[in-house]
Amino acid sequence: MPPPPPVAMMESQRAVLAGVQSRRRSVEPHGDRKGQAVRYQEILRRLAIIDEGLVNDQAGLVLGPLDARILDPKVTALVRVAALAAIGSPDACLEWGASRALAVGATEDEITGVLLAVAPVIGLGRIVAAAPGVACGFGYDIDVALEERGSS
Repeated sequence: MPPPPPVAMMESQRAVLAGVQSRRRSVEPHGDRKGQAVRYQEILRRLAIIDEGLVNDQAGLVLGPLDARILDPKVTALVRVAALAAIGSPDACLEWGASRALAVGATEDEITGVLLAVAPVIGLGRIVAAAPGVACGFGYDIDVALEERGSS
């Protein structure tokens, strides 16, 4: 089975990148690098948007499907969402994980089911903290839904 197509840059990744670009200060590069992009800036920018190529090649982390397939891609993606929630990952990582799970065939119900399944182990606080990031991966804005519910 061929690996799933790469997940396109998500809306929150674009927002992070736009925020980084808007906050960028003009820093005088050192020595002969004047006018050239500084390597650390490129690395930080690519990390902020979870650039899978950089993470694979430079950090040695394999985010895509593994060669040794003990678990199918969908189960692997669901386990990764659970792990991201368990360690208290930021919303961008949870959004990425949920998007990847959807891309390999998981449903929104399966992904939220995984969160409920690990809740007794990782605690309510971790699940509550994970919900907005996972929801973003679905394209569901929890804040808007809560505002609409509160005003009705």
